Amino acid sequence: MKKLLLISFLFVAANSYSQGHIGVMGGMNFENDYSQIGVGLNYMLNSKISLGAMAMVTPFEGDDDYMLMYNLKYKLGRFYLVGGLMTGDMEMSGMHMSSMNETMRMDSKPYYGIEYRPFKSKMLKIYYNHSDMMQSLGIMLPIFNLGKKMHMHN
Repeated sequence: MKKLLLISFLFVAANSYSQGHIGVMGGMNFENDYSQIGVGLNYMLNSKISLGAMAMVTPFEGDDDYMLMYNLKYKLGRFYLVGGLMTGDMEMSGMHMSSMNETMRMDSKPYYGIEYRPFKSKMLKIYYNHSDMMQSLGIMLPIFNLGKKMHMHN
């Protein structure tokens, strides 16, 4: 019960001093040519820095492949620099000594990326993420905003 109260308090406190958004994304992983869809949660700590987490799945081609990505974003005009850690289950085709495709649990690996907001009045973003296990390109769109302190269209 104490943990639930602590988590609730942290969520309310973080929400009262910052703004967050929940978004959806879709893209392509060029390492294995699989399409990806996902959902993300980001909290803007101030107008330049945000913390986030994303869950990506490969629903059509992969065998229950998923990735969890934890990140920090820094805003530079219409660009966002992204860095973080990723983990999950992914199919590793041709990356190991065996020639067969196999699904393996990934240890936490660093990744970096860049996001670009092509339209000043819209929050649609184009993203590119890169790591040893993944190179993905796609789009993301916020669908639900939390908090009222800052405006996301700065």
